[in-house]
Amino acid sequence: MAYTITRTNLINDCYLLFGPEIFNCVDFLRGLSPTELKSAYRKKAFETHPDRARTLGENRDTMDDRFKAVITAYERLSSVVQGGIVHILRNEAPRKENTTRPNRYTQTRQKSASGFSYTGNVRNNKHTQMTKKSPSDRFYSGNVPRRELLIGQFLYYSGLISWKTLFDAVYWQRKRRPVIGKIALDWGILTSEDIKKILTERNYKEQFGDYALRNGFITHFEHLAIVGRQKKLQPPIGEYFIKQGILAHMELKRMIERLKTHNRNVIKRAKGLFNYKF
Repeated sequence: MAYTITRTNLINDCYLLFGPEIFNCVDFLRGLSPTELKSAYRKKAFETHPDRARTLGENRDTMDDRFKAVITAYERLSSVVQGGIVHILRNEAPRKENTTRPNRYTQTRQKSASGFSYTGNVRNNKHTQMTKKSPSDRFYSGNVPRRELLIGQFLYYSGLISWKTLFDAVYWQRKRRPVIGKIALDWGILTSEDIKKILTERNYKEQFGDYALRNGFITHFEHLAIVGRQKKLQPPIGEYFIKQGILAHMELKRMIERLKTHNRNVIKRAKGLFNYKF
């Protein structure tokens, strides 16, 4: 089946299958493998299959529409990933991905009985054995952006983690935070009937909290409070890098301090420009 492939369509497809944490759809698709795409599709197809409508208390027709949208998103993204035509979105020729780390340090790992554990950084030289990386493990090459960053973004722009690792870390963190509906229910802001109504009526692309706010189930202040509570209860994203053996605890701590310095300098620079008299 032929699909219209536009930037907007692909962004919506990425959001649908992988969540709203995708901040650069084109770069994400450059590194996405068919296996990873199929895994995300199977998970989303299970969540939206019409046969689960009764179990979830959803309208079957609504579930059917969501399921069809998931199939369309998968087939469209699959045609892009397998066809290697992402460059069309930027009107540029395909480029060879940089599959090695851009900075002068190479992260090394030491095999242990429990798997791979971080051992530190060593300078690149002719005796250093480089591990072949897939395009999805592409590292950022360039200067750290002069804007306030979160720790995951700072690690990526510093060349310590790949784009895929950042995405995996955000996904890991998101899956371990309490859902907005549960917090609102515990606080007595929403009832079980309210939650069921919101889940049934909202568009599949719209976030639970956004729909609840737009339709008057919660106030703007309540929405801010719930989202703030949600972020407070989610695990720090740094735990992912430590548990996966990507960074040692002390190195993560050192990078957090560097991030604080970076953000302070960004704020100072912004204040200086604001106070400058033309």
